[in-house]
Amino acid sequence: MFERKDLVALEKFNTGENYVLSLFLNVSPQERKRGGYLSKFKNLVKSLPEEKISLVKEDIDKIERFLQGERESFKKFLVLYSCIKKDLWVRYDLNMEELKEEIIIDKTPYTSPLFDLLDNYQKYGLLLVDKRNARVFLVFLGDIEEYAVVISDDVPGKHKKGGWFALAEKRYERHIEYHVKMHLKEVIDKFDDFLKEKEIRRIIIAGPDEAISELMLILPQEIKQKIIGRTYIEKHASKEEVLQKVNPIIDSYEKMKESMTLSELITRSRKNNNAVLGIDDVLKYLRDKRVLKLVVPRDYAIEGKVCSSCGFATKQDVDCCKECGGCVMKVQNLIEKATELAIQNSALIEFIKDEKEKKQLIEEGGIGAFLRY
Repeated sequence: MFERKDLVALEKFNTGENYVLSLFLNVSPQERKRGGYLSKFKNLVKSLPEEKISLVKEDIDKIERFLQGERESFKKFLVLYSCIKKDLWVRYDLNMEELKEEIIIDKTPYTSPLFDLLDNYQKYGLLLVDKRNARVFLVFLGDIEEYAVVISDDVPGKHKKGGWFALAEKRYERHIEYHVKMHLKEVIDKFDDFLKEKEIRRIIIAGPDEAISELMLILPQEIKQKIIGRTYIEKHASKEEVLQKVNPIIDSYEKMKESMTLSELITRSRKNNNAVLGIDDVLKYLRDKRVLKLVVPRDYAIEGKVCSSCGFATKQDVDCCKECGGCVMKVQNLIEKATELAIQNSALIEFIKDEKEKKQLIEEGGIGAFLRY
């Protein structure tokens, strides 16, 4: 799992006059069955000009050996940065396949696709709490990492006395309640620091109902309004068990957000209220740098034409460019062109994954955008 500070450090890495090989490769189980990912890597290398290959020949050989020997450790997508001459080797394993497969040879690491993921995918914070302990997790891009454990040893254990000791027992219970409250306040402080440091806007609370109820009584409103769900998770659960419990909550929330986004997009587009639908209109506003957020159905393509001179694109069957009169070539997927322009313009991108919502967006033009003005 990577963070913004990691990418900033990568961008500042001083390679001098040397070149960095940046690799983005699908290594999903399906690709690993017959070594398909290795063939794809070799084909990506072959597509490079010979003069560029010569600049990073040692890196290519190292990566090929790595791909052959580390296949069992891969997740779904692999990002590598290599510059042997400057001792640079950075590896990110992703549990998603949405990135474009490519090799970039340049004097700086190609980090734009990873910055794009940080900007366009939600991070989720998880607080697993009881009256003595707390665990803090980050869920991002289908992965989970545990970041902190809070243990309050000074919370007394319960004991029961009856008869003449009833009054003392009540005082003891108040003593326990005080320490539990102090524990929960400490947990909240540490969790709040974590949320701010990691720039997390969506959280899930887990644990016994009694502990969660007491937590909610003292939880600041600023944190409360970020909660998207609650669940019970055993306090000693493994990371994998925790992820299995929270994934349905995240999926349900994201489906709801997709539905709301699409509904707003269609409504505002029909009212000409800074929103548009349809590939040609979207491409026009992308060229004008007016798109705030692009809304795209996942795994959907729109054929069209792109000008080889000025980059003008349209789904219309034209013989020459409407902008400069230059030659046009047929492309299989104008949506890919639109997402590339959105990334260049620092626009957000939201992918619609739910089949019902995808179908509706396709019927409305296949792609849409919210505009800056």
